[in-house]
Amino acid sequence: MKAMTLPIDTERLLLRKYEDRDVKDIVEYSQAADFWLARNLDWEPTEESVMAYYESKRDIYPESYPDWLDLVIELKAGSKVIGNVGIGVKNVEHRQAQIGWLLGCRYQGRGIATEAVKALLTFGFGPLGLHRIFARTGSRNVRSWRLMERVGMKREAHLRQSHKVKGEWDDEFIYAVLAEEWRLMQ
Repeated sequence: MKAMTLPIDTERLLLRKYEDRDVKDIVEYSQAADFWLARNLDWEPTEESVMAYYESKRDIYPESYPDWLDLVIELKAGSKVIGNVGIGVKNVEHRQAQIGWLLGCRYQGRGIATEAVKALLTFGFGPLGLHRIFARTGSRNVRSWRLMERVGMKREAHLRQSHKVKGEWDDEFIYAVLAEEWRLMQ
């Protein structure tokens, strides 16, 4: 593993660890969630729930090959938190990890999620030294799986009615990209 560098700095974004000052922004984009975003929140859109969720993530660092490293997406212009991304190593021996993301509805359609996901993939294949990174999404979440295709991930599986989300059966797509494919695309 190479040296870890957080935050991850892109043209418009900082991907960084949660700070207490982020609660208001996280509650704001959580309360304005559309169907897809609301289905995937790991917290209720309240200050108490957001603080409890992120407090449990505070002492997780990439050096330990984290089960799940959650980073907020801060828009540099205005220093506003508008979403989050995460990466979790699922198999240390085979250097495989899963990524995920949530972006506030007001900020979708501007290439921000694409920029954040590309930065997270670069971080995973660079400093973390991963071999394969995958992502999962409900089959009806077209924006999510199109983003995966846009960043160069390939659909590997379509799992029919594989899980319930908030009481509703859903199909799931699994996309992945390998380190050597990522390097060729850069």
